[in-house]
This record gives sequence, structure tokens and C-alpha cells, in this order.
Amino acid sequence: MSNINYGSIPSSPPLKTHHLTAAERDLLQADRPGYGSRTRTEVAFNLVNATVGAGIIGLPFAIAHAGFFTGIAASIVVAALAQMGLYMLVIAGQRVGSYKYALLVEHLLGRPGYHFLNFMICVQAGGGAVSYFILLGDSLPMLFERYLPQFPILGDRTFILLIVGIACVLPLNMSRSIGSLARWSIISVACLPIILLTILIRAPAYAPDERIPLEWVGTDVFGALGIMAFAFTCHQVALPNFLTLENQSTHSWKMTTILSTGISWLISMTFAIIGYLCFGSKVQSNLFMNFASDDPLINVGRFALSVSMILTIPMGIFPTREAIQKSLGFETASKQPTSKQHYTVTFVLFAVILGISIAVRSLGTVYSIVGGFSATTLAYILPAASYLVTRSVYYKNMSSQSILNSSQPKNFIGVFPTLTGSTTLTPDENDLKAPLSWDTASCSSSSARHLAFDDDVATVDGEEINEPDLGMYTSLKPTLLMDIAAGLLIVWGFGVMFLSLSSAFQGSN
Repeated sequence: MSNINYGSIPSSPPLKTHHLTAAERDLLQADRPGYGSRTRTEVAFNLVNATVGAGIIGLPFAIAHAGFFTGIAASIVVAALAQMGLYMLVIAGQRVGSYKYALLVEHLLGRPGYHFLNFMICVQAGGGAVSYFILLGDSLPMLFERYLPQFPILGDRTFILLIVGIACVLPLNMSRSIGSLARWSIISVACLPIILLTILIRAPAYAPDERIPLEWVGTDVFGALGIMAFAFTCHQVALPNFLTLENQSTHSWKMTTILSTGISWLISMTFAIIGYLCFGSKVQSNLFMNFASDDPLINVGRFALSVSMILTIPMGIFPTREAIQKSLGFETASKQPTSKQHYTVTFVLFAVILGISIAVRSLGTVYSIVGGFSATTLAYILPAASYLVTRSVYYKNMSSQSILNSSQPKNFIGVFPTLTGSTTLTPDENDLKAPLSWDTASCSSSSARHLAFDDDVATVDGEEINEPDLGMYTSLKPTLLMDIAAGLLIVWGFGVMFLSLSSAFQGSN
């Protein structure tokens, strides 16, 4: 068995081709390269969907605090750096063959890095859930007070959050699989155009007679940077989206991220500029709070926002719960949490998030803190640090003969799925793994060839692969310009983190 060359077909016994089912292909595409089936445009819009959400409601507030011209310039910088982080993250993952963010950070910082990333995900996703609860608390009581005045208790924010949270939100979090939210997510996403349209249609009617001054520099530029970082962060889903890309070359991924970031910036800033031009420095962190409570069209938007938030809050709680369960050791590659562990973590986490949401009323503060702390870490610091650290892996691989004599990088780490689960493989175990022959007729030949060393397929489109494509390694080569950019990205990330958090805490005092 040890004499079998990885990626080649042994002379005996003959291999039987296995035709992948849709479920098997979906499993492989979710965990490893070479099975992508989506175009750049499709993946770009997936990233846009992960980026553009309820967070854009706070962008007019960010523009007002940064100053009109400074805010627009800052948004371009933040979006460009976010795109750079997406690109560097995948480059780092390709160098070490790791396509899970947590495993990549574990390679970077060791086991503490694994726990550190889980903590960052808790802050980012959990903070998002808190912001959604705050939006819900701003919207529903106002609607009840307006249309059901005979029940004054329905206008109480704390009461509404408790009742709606326990009756509507908590049941959605009982399932283990996030797939149970799929049908609800369709309704939530359908609410977003309604929300945006109602604001865009009615905002001009609220514009003052006097011209809104277009200031160069606002009163809180650094707090605005944290809000923008929060609005443009989707890096936790970068690697899964890369695996779905049909052409998994670095150039293709770069073009995909540029397209997605450009679309996200255009949508977000169009909304932000219109909101600012209508309300100026008086714009609030929740843009809906600037509109009258008796505006029928705006109340349609408020109701759509409330429905969307109820259905979106679990999207923040699910990854937070998963990160907590992993850190506590309840969930590993070989076991899942028991029912007792699952429900205990769910109830405690829900209670904490709901309690924070009731106590905190400032949406801008949440945006600044979460954006300044977790978004800067996930979008700037960790991708850039991963890019720099994996430089040594690249040069070690290229300077050795391991690329020419074996099918995987010498320092390769990764998780390979079987058709029933995932198995973590070390380099030694890879040598003992018998190759399989998969039917890859519907796979992209370019993506499979580029990443042939990561694949346990014996053939790709009917052609034998006897050695990996060194062209892929060339595209991963460090350059002085990218090294400098990575260093500056780390400095930027820490700078925004410190200044944004300082501004947020000073403003809350």
C-alpha cells in the first residue's frame, strides 16, 4: 500500500469508478477543493448576500459621524482592505491545504488560536444577534403603540423583547442543524427589498428645506470606521465560498472578491448617502427612528424589518452556539453534543443575548464595539497574519523535493471528508490512504487540476494525474508588495480596533 503513488492508478487491483450522487458531491464541495461548480458571478453574489444585511441601516449614521467626504473615502478604504483580506485568507489556506478558518488559525497560533477564533466568532455572530434584537425592540413597540393603543403594555420595549424572544425566536434555535432555518431565511431575505424600498421612497419627503451641509470631517471618524468594518465583514464564509468556485485559481478568486466587494459597496453606500442627505447630522443609528410613527409606508418597512429580525436572530445564535460547544469540548470531529449539553448551551446563550439586548439600547455602540473588536480581527488581522506566516510553508515546500516526489505539500494539514463524515489526516496517514477513482465528469477540470494534490481522485475528466500542477504553487508565491500590504493590513486592523473601541466606550460614558 505504501508504494502506491498518490494520484496514480495502481496496476492491480483495478479501481472501480464511483459515480457521485448529488449529496456526495455536495459534501465534497463543502470540504475540499476540486469539486466547485459555481461561476464567479454566482459566488460573488453569495458573498454579497453574506455582506449586505441589516447592518447597512447604521451606515448613514457612520457617514454622519465621519463627515460626508471623509466617510465616503473611508468606506472605499474599508471595502478595499476587506477585499484584500478575503484574497489573503484563501492564499494562506491554499498554501497549507486548509480550507476551514478555525484550522487555518490553529495552524497559525496553535490550539489557543483555535479557541481564539471561536471566541471572535462568538463576538461577531453574537453581537450581530444583539444588534438584531435592538432593531426589533426599536420597531415592534412603536407599531403596537400606534395600531393597538388599547393594549399599552405592548408598547413596552422590555416586555415585547421578552415575549417575542421566548415565543418566536427561541423555538427557532432548538434544532441542531442550521438547515432547519432555510425556509425561514427565504422569508427573511424577501423582507430586505421591502425595507430598503420603503426608506428610499419616503426618505426624500423628510429632507429639510435647507441644504444638508456636506462636511469634510465629522465628530467621530474612528467610531464610524468600526461600524463600516462591521458592515463589510463576511470573511467567516470566505473559504466555504471559495470551495464552491468552479475555477479555483487565485486570479479567479481575486476577480470574484473584487466583484462582490464592489457590488456590496455600491448597494451599501447608495443607501447610506441617501439616508445622510435626508437627515444630515441628525440621522440615528437605526435609520427608521428618523421617520414619523404614523407614516403608513414606513410602518410597512418597520413591520418587514421586525419579521426579518425575528428570523435572522437565529443566524447569529447558531454559529455562536457552535463555537461555544467546540470550545467546551462538547463538539469534536468524532462526537456531537448530548441533548442535555445542546439544550443547556442554547438556553443559557439565548438568555445572555436577550439580557444584553434589553440592557443596551444604542445600536451605534454595538456596531462600533463588535466592528472594532471582532470584525477588524476576522477581516484584517487574522487573514494578513495567516498570509505572512504561511510564507515559510511555501518556501519550505518549494525548496524541498516533496512537491516532485509526493502529491501533497510537506506541511499539509487538512480535513478530508468521507461519504459518511470527516477524517483528519496527517501526512503519514495520507501515504497509507488508498486512492479512489471518482467520476468527475461534471467537475471543473481547471479547478481539479490546479489543486490535484489535495484530491484523492485518481483521474480528472478521464486523464491520469501523476504529479501536481506546479503552476498553482507559482500563483501562491509571496511578493514584496503583498507582504507590505499584509503588514499594513495588520497595523490598520489594530489601529481601527483601538480607536473604534476607545470612541465607543467614551461615547457610552
